[in-house]
Parts: sequence; C-alpha cells; structure tokens
Amino acid sequence: MENKKFKILLVYPNIPGMLVLPGAIGIFTAILKKAGFELDLFDATLYEEDAPVSPLKRVEYLQARKFSYAKDLGFEMRKDLIGSFVKKVESFNPDLLLISVLEDAFLQGIRLLAAIKEKNIPHIVGGVFVTAASEKAISYPQIKMIGWGEGEKTVLELAQRMRNGEHYEDILNIPNTWVKKEDGTIIKNPIASLVDINRFMPDFSLFEKVRFYRPMGGKILKTIPLETARGCPYQCTFCDSPMWSKIYRDSKGEIFLRRKSIGRLMEEIRYFVAEYSPELLYIIDDTFLARPIEELKEFAESYQEFKIPFWMNTRPETITQEKGELLKKMNCYRMSIGVECGNEDFRKNKLKRFGSNKEILQSMEILSKSGIPFSINNMIGFPDENRELIFETIELNRQFSGYDSLTVSIFTPYHGSKLREEAIQKGYLDPEIMTTHTTASSLLDMPQLSKEAINGLMRTFTMYVGFPKKWREHIEKAEKFTPEGNAIFEKLKNIYHQVYFSGNQFQKHASSINWDELEKQLK
Repeated sequence: MENKKFKILLVYPNIPGMLVLPGAIGIFTAILKKAGFELDLFDATLYEEDAPVSPLKRVEYLQARKFSYAKDLGFEMRKDLIGSFVKKVESFNPDLLLISVLEDAFLQGIRLLAAIKEKNIPHIVGGVFVTAASEKAISYPQIKMIGWGEGEKTVLELAQRMRNGEHYEDILNIPNTWVKKEDGTIIKNPIASLVDINRFMPDFSLFEKVRFYRPMGGKILKTIPLETARGCPYQCTFCDSPMWSKIYRDSKGEIFLRRKSIGRLMEEIRYFVAEYSPELLYIIDDTFLARPIEELKEFAESYQEFKIPFWMNTRPETITQEKGELLKKMNCYRMSIGVECGNEDFRKNKLKRFGSNKEILQSMEILSKSGIPFSINNMIGFPDENRELIFETIELNRQFSGYDSLTVSIFTPYHGSKLREEAIQKGYLDPEIMTTHTTASSLLDMPQLSKEAINGLMRTFTMYVGFPKKWREHIEKAEKFTPEGNAIFEKLKNIYHQVYFSGNQFQKHASSINWDELEKQLK
C-alpha cells in the first residue's frame, strides 16, 4: 500500500491530431507500473491549438485520403488545452511530473509547466529535443530537471529515490540528468550506458480508447506501434538520428543501433494481441528492411503465427525481390519509401543519401510488381535548394508507378541535424528559432527560394507529379495563396481526388484517363 501513495503524472505534449501512440510513454508506464507507482496520463494529442492539425494538412495537400475525426474516429478535437491540464493536475495531485516531448511540441510543454508554476511540482523533461539541445532546454525558467539520452533507467531511479524520502532538490547525481539548482547552477551528470531494449515491453493502457485508431490507406484501423530496432545505420544530414550514434560512440564507445531478438518480438506481439487486439502494427523503426536478411527471414517465418497487417518505413536501397516476397508473406499492409530528392549529386553530397536514380527506379519497380501498397516520401526546401532541383524531384516521382500516395515534407531544421548547423552558418536560419511540423511552413530565409515559394510548391507537388505537363500553367497559379490561386487549387484538388483517391489504397487507377475531359472542370 505504501507504493500506491506516490503519484506520477506522465505528460505527453504533442502536435494536434498526430495519432501514433508514443512508444516512450508506453515503456515508462510499464516500468513504473511494475515498480508499484500510481500513474495517470495527460495527452495533448486531441486538443486543437493554433498550430495546423498535421494529418488534416496532409489531406489538404493531397498526400492522404479524406477522413473526419468526428465521423470516422468518433471524437471532436478538444478546446482549452491549458485549462484541462490544470484540472488534471489538481484532481490527480501528482508527486512527480514525467514529460516526454519532441521538438515540435516542446514549447507546448513549456506552456503546460508555466500554467502550474505556482504549484512547484517536481518534474523531469526528456526526449529527442532535450538530448539534442540540452543547454537550450534547461535554460527555460520553467524547467528544473532534464533527462538526456535514453530514459528507462533514469525515470525509475528518480521516482524510487523520491518515494524513498529523498528530497527532489537534493537528487543531483542521477546519470542522464541535468539539474538546475536554486542559485542557477546546473549539475550536468554524465550519460549512462545504453539499455537492453529486449527488457522493456510497452504498456499503452493509460491512453483513451480513441487514441488506438488511425486512418491508413483509406481505412480506420486499431493500431499499435512496434519497435523492432532502435537507431539507424544511415547518416542523413536532415535527420537527428545520427546524433544518437555520435553521443554514445563519443561518450561511451557504444553502438546506439540495436535490434530486438526475434523471440522477444514474438512475445511482444503476443502480448499486444492479448491486450489490444490490433488490426494494424505500426513498425516505428527508422529503416525496417536494414535488418540482415537472415533475421528478416526468421521474422517472416515466426510472424506466420499472427499475419497481422503492418506498416513499415524503409529506403530504396534496402528493397530487393527477396525482401518483397518476405513482406508479402508476412501480410505487409503498406510501407513508406524515403526518396526525398531527385538530383543524384545533391542527394549524395548534401543529404548523404547514396544510390542512383536508376537504382531507385529499379526498387520502385520491384514494389510495384509486389502488389503491396506504398507511399513515397519526398522533402523540399533544403538549404541551397532551388526551384529547378525541386522539379528534378518531381520529375523522378513522375517515373514511378504503382504507388498509392506521395508524401511531401518541408525541410525542418531539427536540433541535432547537420543541415540545421549548415543553415545557421549560411545565415538562412535564426539559431533561436524552434522548429514547427514538416507540413507547416519553411523556416529558412534563402535568397534563391523564398518561404512563400516553398510553401506553394508544397501544396502543389502532388499535382505536378500526378497531372499532365500541359496542365502546369494551371498548377503554377495554384502555388499562389491568393483568391485566384486558392480557387484553382480547389478545382485541381477535386480532380485529384476523383483520379487517385476515389477508393482505398487497393483501388486500381484507371489506365486510360481522359485528361482533356477532366481539364474542362478547370474552366
């Protein structure tokens, strides 16, 4: 009974409407529940703020099919995020706040802490942004303790020591923490060794039932995230994943990339089936097919026990005929393929992504023949990119066949990424600016490509790929956020839905489309 008296409120600031369940909160829940703590959760996902609701922005820009939170998912986006959080804190009366946050929602987390400042509740704030920009994170007056690096051991040790009677402000020596003392002094503890990811099985029981459902390929599916590996073997300059490898290599001489054993994964999936009856597993690995082929074969064979449809993310160079057959055997429902840029030299020298366009086209051909629906990920607005380079990406995408949708993100200068550092050095980015989501707006000021131009190409990218070249005078008008531009954009959008999104991801697009007839709708 003594254990039940120590209360921990897990707090998940989030971009509005981003429905994938966070693995970190699930793992912390499992660890702390096993240790006997009383837990509750405040999840900001379903609260509408001034920021765009990202999934709806994807729909608006023809990167996903239409859906309704109310009609399809059964809830309305909520109001009064701050007031609801204050009520949760007052009703639960926690002894400790555990806040896990990504960079896009970090300032939301700061607002939440500011709203309960007078309550002076002990807290620890962690996540990718806090690890990438520890000095910046702890500089905010609302924050007294941060957790950098992996948090599994950190949160448990802090909670246990507080429960055992140690005063929060006297706990200064936990590895992976930085602590701000009353006089402003910051105690910077070293990072601990990497955890064994096979030890932790997430518990999502604190989340509301509506949070398990998400749109995917034209259906609404009960979805559970599955981490099969942690880390990435690649070094993309626009991504913050390489930061993790560098931190642990430099400080501990350890390799951050780890893969769960196949046996452990089967245990985890059995648990998910028993507890949640998922209709879709959402594999959150950076690059699922980067696993050695023998492990993929073992996984595919063991997975015959379930054959639950799943989504996964990978890169073109990881795709082979053999792997495509394994995915088909496993009942892969959908995958996303990161192409990002169509110019080979820019992709190699600026983004550190290797492989020729010919090789990418060969990979796409394999997928097209496999019959597995897939989406293609692109990115625009990189430092030093211009309109011509973006149209090379468009032209490469026009050569692909068999895909279900295109995803286009604006380069987002996340802390910890190489391209953020470059953008600052070249004067394209104010170093004090915090990132927003990749479907929002460009943050770079570049002489050759304005923010407005990037935003306009963002909303018309799929049109340039999917419509005939002779329509480009119409599409170019739709790049402009003017009454005329918005009007032609709406007409083009309606046609795109007719052609590409009239059914679910398994629809077969008409092989002979009368574009001349469709163009009459633009008059």
